[in-house]
Amino acid sequence: MKVKKGIMAVSGSLLLASTVLSACGNSESTSSTSTTDPKSTTAAAGTTAPAAPLTLTWMRYEHPSQAIVANSKAVQEIQKRKNVKLELQSVPQSNYDDKKKTLIATNTLPDVMLVKQDDIQNFADAGTFLDLTPYLDKMPNLKKVIAAQPEINKNKIDNKLYGFPLVANWQQIGGQLPMMRMDVLEKTGLQKPKTYDELYQVFKKMKEANPDSYPFTARAANGLTGTENLINPIAFGFGSGYTTFNGTKVYYEPKDKTYKFGPSMPEFKDAVTYLRKLYKEKLLDPDYATATSQIWQEKLNSGKAFYFQDNNGFGTTFTQNLQKKDPNAKFDMLDTMSSPSGTKRNLIYALGHLSESYVINAKVKNPEQVVQFMDWFYGQEGIEITNFGIKGEDFTGDNGDYKLTDAIVNKYKDKQPSPVYAYQSEYGAGYLGLGISNDDHVLLPWNRPEVTEWSAKSAKNLAAGENVAFVNDPPFTKDEREKLKQLRTQLDAYLAQNMDKFITTEGALNDWDNFVKQLKSKGADDIVKIFNDALARVK
Repeated sequence: MKVKKGIMAVSGSLLLASTVLSACGNSESTSSTSTTDPKSTTAAAGTTAPAAPLTLTWMRYEHPSQAIVANSKAVQEIQKRKNVKLELQSVPQSNYDDKKKTLIATNTLPDVMLVKQDDIQNFADAGTFLDLTPYLDKMPNLKKVIAAQPEINKNKIDNKLYGFPLVANWQQIGGQLPMMRMDVLEKTGLQKPKTYDELYQVFKKMKEANPDSYPFTARAANGLTGTENLINPIAFGFGSGYTTFNGTKVYYEPKDKTYKFGPSMPEFKDAVTYLRKLYKEKLLDPDYATATSQIWQEKLNSGKAFYFQDNNGFGTTFTQNLQKKDPNAKFDMLDTMSSPSGTKRNLIYALGHLSESYVINAKVKNPEQVVQFMDWFYGQEGIEITNFGIKGEDFTGDNGDYKLTDAIVNKYKDKQPSPVYAYQSEYGAGYLGLGISNDDHVLLPWNRPEVTEWSAKSAKNLAAGENVAFVNDPPFTKDEREKLKQLRTQLDAYLAQNMDKFITTEGALNDWDNFVKQLKSKGADDIVKIFNDALARVK
């Protein structure tokens, strides 16, 4: 199933390997005051010289599967067509949050930097990021995107826009969905689990047959801890929830259309009790809280784990890797499972990647010129260059109907870690490259059939209400933002110190009620009120 409306979207399939590139710069390296017109300018009487390019330092995290190439095809083509020289500064994804926060705190940002909406909420008042609002009339492409997807207005701080959101024109649907090794399940003699209780029984049989394994594994990723990534889909599936996409310890309850504090709900305790049982019986990976994406991958690629409830797009690559040794190995998506209370739902990625945006250093030279250049990425030429390459040479078609050439498909079809990431790395393309307005048509030639099947199934479950997308945080006032910083500091620290003990320690759940009481004393209810007050203003 595809989404093709020019709306915001999240890339459906993320894979991991390991790569490391360069460090960061700041706006002082911006050396040119020229326009982005690549035409020549008069240098002396009777002679002309090329206009000096606008040079921008540009920083984003480097995903382990997609190396950031400093002189990629997109970088070259951008300089040729827009006369803008991009000096890419990549930081390994595992270290990006720390590096980013250091640069923000010291006000030594590069010219352009990828941040989360949480960063904008926390630092917009400091004057660190350029306010884009006065320049909106200079950005017709972005204005069209906002008109088509007014959800972007939630990103505004005091009615001011500070970031260029990562959007998508076309994508497949995925999320934190239950993925299992079907060949291992078949050997247990059991059927596909339809409930979480049946899932537990499957895990037990898998463990019996594979004593050195831990059937269920999880990871830290996307700015959330391993504990948060483990609990989020399970708690939601049980009828409660844990965090927002940005990690704030409230969640949006779609039944009531309001924010709630998960740990105060009986369904949340049921979910943690379930995880405690899995941990105690060695059915849950004991490294869940600290495992990086790379470690998590290795376990699922090597047969040390058989189930994950995370980005389902990984399943196809795990299958490909496993089948090099065992042609029968296969990951597949389970149907939505029911909880003990009868809840039946999963979390999927929002049809809009508003949690990440590119901000401009407030000290950047020639801000009007820079924002006009950024607006180009949302237009047809920008979309094509940063997703597919050169028309006629690398792809054909336009206006949302694209196809890679046979030469490109054949050139990359056997590349590792996947044709998609090999192609996008060399081209500097896509959501993990320079594709601010992403288009997943590039995935289609190399897709395995199950990817299309999973997307169609996810879309069907979305329409049926079984799949529920993450929602974006509402905009907060300055006072609310300050209050949230204070409350989150104390609440998050207390949760980090104590949550894991309920999963890993015998008898700890006996103290649950006191734990929740302490959380409320540290501001849990205040955070819920702030979120719901903010939500009420945008309803």
